[in-house]
Amino acid sequence: MFFFLKKDKSLAHKILTVWLFIIAFEFLTTGIDFSTGRNHLTNPFLIFNPLLYFYSKALINPGYKLKWQHLWHILPYLFVKIGAYISGVQFTPEEFFRIDSSTWFKITVSLISVASFVGYSIPSLVNTHRYRINLKNEFSTIDSKITLGWLLLVIIFYIMLMSIAYILGIINIVTRIATYAQLVSFAFLLVLVYIFSFYGLLQKQIYPQVVPEKQEKYKNPRLTAKERIKVRNMLEDYFSKEKPYLNSELTINNLSEKLQLTRHALTEVLNTEIGKNFYQFVNEYRTNEVKEMLSDSEYTNYSIDAIGYECGFNSKSSFYSVFKKTTDMTPAQYKKSLEV
Repeated sequence: MFFFLKKDKSLAHKILTVWLFIIAFEFLTTGIDFSTGRNHLTNPFLIFNPLLYFYSKALINPGYKLKWQHLWHILPYLFVKIGAYISGVQFTPEEFFRIDSSTWFKITVSLISVASFVGYSIPSLVNTHRYRINLKNEFSTIDSKITLGWLLLVIIFYIMLMSIAYILGIINIVTRIATYAQLVSFAFLLVLVYIFSFYGLLQKQIYPQVVPEKQEKYKNPRLTAKERIKVRNMLEDYFSKEKPYLNSELTINNLSEKLQLTRHALTEVLNTEIGKNFYQFVNEYRTNEVKEMLSDSEYTNYSIDAIGYECGFNSKSSFYSVFKKTTDMTPAQYKKSLEV
């Protein structure tokens, strides 16, 4: 049902739907195990780890697509899941330390579990953190729906809780003292179901699904001084004549399509030639537009907030914050200074 609640069918949303279905499957198989007095040595997080990684990648990378070769990421999960039921190995201290024909399997499961946890959760954390740092080079308006603060907190929470679960599992195996590591893991799963269902449902698609192929050809453009000046002139001329900053949803992707330039080239010129990130550059134009409207008698009947919205700001808080930072005055103070 979750799949049909959202209007968009983005890759991130599809991954999230698969993730929730797998959780339901894991609860079902675990319930069957306990009802039959069995507790197979499996690790559902071997599939959750890569899904979390690909979910974050799909959200923060424009035009990201899954390929058939990505299916190998589910092989560790299938290997452990199927192997546990075929071998009948139980997740108990007595059976785990027993030297028998399944010892190689138990050691392999342990190594794969640790490698999967570290190999997926850390890159997920790093990628999301880098995305948040780079927001002002991508968007002209920054709100909670694109900052992905919730996802960053979930990944941090995930790493902390899973570390605790692994520690409890090790204590359980070494000391033979019940630490309820599996109970902790599944309790955490319930929390994840709630968080991802709630925030995932609210999360909008950040980037358009289709990105011009031209942008994929250039990874690290190195423009000459002459090329940077040319791009700068194109950029400033376009902003002066077309006023794209009046669109509160303007992104560097939109701009690159209009100017037929790569995102990377625009970012390079903004940061090296102009000395501003995309967010600063666009909002400086918006601020100047506000100042012009405040001093124009034609807009006397407009409220200050209405002028802010007319000039491309999408919220009162961002409008006042940017204006104050740029002019050292609030919009009201600036308007009053014009009357002197």
